[in-house]
Amino acid sequence: MPTMTVRNLPEDVHRRIRLYAAEHGLSAEAAARRLLDEATRPTERLGDVVTAFARARAADFPDVPRDRTPITPADFS
Repeated sequence: MPTMTVRNLPEDVHRRIRLYAAEHGLSAEAAARRLLDEATRPTERLGDVVTAFARARAADFPDVPRDRTPITPADFS
């Protein structure tokens, strides 16, 4: 897992991270990880967008049974 060092972090930002950590029962490091994750997470996932698109158009997807036949490996000889 990558490591990151943040230099010149303003004191008020550090204080807010420590306060958030204390309020949520986390270490300051765990709180910083959580806050970074939440701040950089996409607002919409592709599956949500596709589902909303289909529902808006009242799409009816047929129930297609899954083919469970084993796949034969490719032979490149």
